[in-house]
Amino acid sequence: DLIQINVGGRVITVRRGTLTYQKGTMLEALFSGRWDKEIYRDGFGHIFLDVNPEHFQRIIDNLSALKHSSEEEKSQYLHTDKELQLILDRALTYFEIEQTPSSTKISSTAVMNKDLQQSFMNYPQAPLQTQEVVPEEEIWETMTFDEFPSILENPLSQEQKSLKTAKEELQRSKRNLEKEKGFIHRVCAQSPNDIVNFDVRGAMMTVKRSTLRAFKDSQLGRQFDDAMWPGQHGDTPSIEKWSHVQVIDWLKHQAEIPGEVTKLFEETKVNGLELLALGCDDLKELGVHKPGTLALIIRAIKNLKLKSQNCPIFIDHDPYCFGEILDQLRL
Repeated sequence: DLIQINVGGRVITVRRGTLTYQKGTMLEALFSGRWDKEIYRDGFGHIFLDVNPEHFQRIIDNLSALKHSSEEEKSQYLHTDKELQLILDRALTYFEIEQTPSSTKISSTAVMNKDLQQSFMNYPQAPLQTQEVVPEEEIWETMTFDEFPSILENPLSQEQKSLKTAKEELQRSKRNLEKEKGFIHRVCAQSPNDIVNFDVRGAMMTVKRSTLRAFKDSQLGRQFDDAMWPGQHGDTPSIEKWSHVQVIDWLKHQAEIPGEVTKLFEETKVNGLELLALGCDDLKELGVHKPGTLALIIRAIKNLKLKSQNCPIFIDHDPYCFGEILDQLRL
C-alpha cells in the first residue's frame, strides 16, 4: 500500500506500514485510515502535509530502518552525527515517535554549524498537553451493595467495576481522537483552496495558506487573505473566466481531441466555467457519442483542472531563506 505525500512541496513515496509502524504516535494516527475523509489532497491527489520535508524524510528513513532491521542492526542505522541527531530528535518528538534506546543521545549544548542550529531551533514544538478534566462520578459509580446478600453483592460489584473500566476506556479513546483531530488540522490543509504552491527560483515549495497568514498584518498575511487570494494567480485569467474563444484555442492545442469536437464547441460557444462543469452526459448532449472521444475529453478537462489548481506562484527569492521563513510561520 504505497502512499504519495506532498511534504512541503516535495513528493515522498512510502508504504503505509512504515508510516504506521509505531502505534500510538501522531504519524500512525494520521495514516491509520481513521482520518482519510478529513485530509485534503493537492491537485495531483497527494496527501498534503505542511511540515519541513527534510525532517519528515529523516523520520521515514529511520522508521524504515527500524522496521527492517534486527536489534543488532538498529544501532548502526540510527546512529548519526551530532548535528542531524539534534534535528531528528526534535522531529521525532513533534510526531510523538518513540526513540529507541540505541539512538544516539546528544546534549543540547553540542556544537552545530549556524544553518543547522537555526533549523533545529525553528522546528515546531510538540503539541502542548492539556490538563485532563476528570468528569464527575455518576450515581451508579458510587453505589454500594452492602445491603444485598453476598451471592448478589460480589457479581454486582464486579459488574460495577467492569462498567467503570469501560467508561474510562471510552473517555480515553475520546480524548485521543480529539488530540488526533487537532494535530491533523494543524499539519494538513482544511480545503483545496488552502494549498499554495511556490516556485522559488526553481525550488518547488508548498504551504498552507493559513500558515502564510499566521501574521495577518504582515505583507504575506495581507497578500493571502480571503479578499486578495482570488487575484494572486498571476496575470493569466482563471479558467472559469475564459471566453468561448479561449476554450476553442485550448481545444485546438489538444492533439488527441478530434477536430469535429472543436466545431461542436464553436457552435455552442462553451465558455470556461461551462467547460469545467461538463460531464459525460453533457458532452453527449453536445453531440459527442463515441466512448473513446468522451474519455479523451474528460481526461483533458481533468488535467486542465489540475494544472490550474497547481500553477505555482513564482518567488524571486533565495530558496534557503524563503524555506526558513516558511519554517518560522509553521511554528
